[in-house]
Amino acid sequence: MVTRKNVVLVILATFCLTLTLFMTMPIQSSQEAGEYNPWTDLNGDGTIDIFDIVQVALAFGTSGTPIEKASIEYNSGWIDITDKRGQYFNIAHNLNSTDIIVDITGKTTLDGGAHQMAFGGANYSIPKMYCTYGGLGVDMAYYMAETDDGGYVLVGNTSSLGAGSYDVWLVKTDMFGNMVWNRTYGGGNSETAYSVVKTGDGGYALAGWTTSFGAGGYDVWLIKTDDAGNMMWNKTYGGTDSDIGVWVIQTDDGGYAITGWTWSLGAGRADFWLIKTDSLGNEQWNQTYGGVYDDTAVSLVQTDDGGYAMAGNRRSLGIYSDTDVWLVKTDALGNEQWNKTYGGTDDEMAQAMLQTGDGGYSLVGWTKSFGEGSTDVWFVRTDALGNEQWNKTYGGTGYEVARSFVETSGGGYMIVGCTTSFGSGATDFWLIKTDASGNMSGIGGSFIFGLAWTDSTAETLTLYRGAVDPYWNFVRIRIWKPKTP
Repeated sequence: MVTRKNVVLVILATFCLTLTLFMTMPIQSSQEAGEYNPWTDLNGDGTIDIFDIVQVALAFGTSGTPIEKASIEYNSGWIDITDKRGQYFNIAHNLNSTDIIVDITGKTTLDGGAHQMAFGGANYSIPKMYCTYGGLGVDMAYYMAETDDGGYVLVGNTSSLGAGSYDVWLVKTDMFGNMVWNRTYGGGNSETAYSVVKTGDGGYALAGWTTSFGAGGYDVWLIKTDDAGNMMWNKTYGGTDSDIGVWVIQTDDGGYAITGWTWSLGAGRADFWLIKTDSLGNEQWNQTYGGVYDDTAVSLVQTDDGGYAMAGNRRSLGIYSDTDVWLVKTDALGNEQWNKTYGGTDDEMAQAMLQTGDGGYSLVGWTKSFGEGSTDVWFVRTDALGNEQWNKTYGGTGYEVARSFVETSGGGYMIVGCTTSFGSGATDFWLIKTDASGNMSGIGGSFIFGLAWTDSTAETLTLYRGAVDPYWNFVRIRIWKPKTP
């Protein structure tokens, strides 16, 4: 039977045992640095007691101020990100804090269930800064166009494949630069294509020159193919001298405009040449531009006002003077409206041009005045009147040239050319990816499926959606800020 007397005796016995243990403890600790010994005078008062236990609690952070609650400060609602595959994008919460708790949830359809499928990314790929294509000979790319499936077509010439010394070479790739198919075109002599455009019927049109066909030593050559690269028809243009086609576009009326240069026509040794044709390649009109020396057009766009802009190169001081990049703007019938030049103290040459969304122009080519190697890829950005805004160079210690580029759906650029600093052959195709400001970035992407939170500031979160992700068509961001009493 438990009595009050028995309880008192148990309490007294427990007290005596505890007192005995404290009295027999060592007064000084022999613990090494980083070691916890419970029989230690932690507060240094010469006695091991309950106050030393308090010191243990303080050392292990058990007496800090607790977080009592967190309140939701931001809810984005469901944001449509169906067009963000393979892209980084920012969500602005404007909370001016990084001390936050974040919930990121997705939906495949707006009326579907919420999920976090492959959050953080799945099926990772290896980012690449460039891709090369070619055999043991000399293979060069001059132009590239983005295709409807997210891949690319590249055109140039090859001595590794084909029937002649050099043949036109058309290469189709997927979105990561992997070759899907390739075709060659040519006769017994040499041919080169400098540009390719995706046509309204799903095929391609290529422009360049031929020495196997036509009236002169070199004639402009226009090739039309189907969507698999099989030739449908071809046309030549030129006089008895050398005439070179470089760039082709499909115009608003379904015809074609080709630019290059001519020695058969014009005022100087070589002049810019603009040829307008119908949908079957039959010539409608042509115009020449230039001075007494060499003026060679290499790129062409139909501008927002229905006119044309041509980029190329000119020697204004003599036959052997340095070359500068030259930009010429015309009306719808090819009549010149204005022109601009760009360059340094050495040679610069343009190879391709785009009109940008703000009405300005982006040009790529090569430079000897700037950069690291013998020649480097050169990227120039201008406003709508041709005034330079910035320029960038890319390359190694060897020889690099940009031949063409496209503006990508993410706002950056894909530039194609050739390199002797990188690759496996004497000269290889070179594919470069940049952002909207011309800074080089990776080709491919970090992962294929899912969504990842990749960066943040006090005001924004940065997310990346997988390149072919099917799950995250809508995203909701909710943010809590911890509160203390």
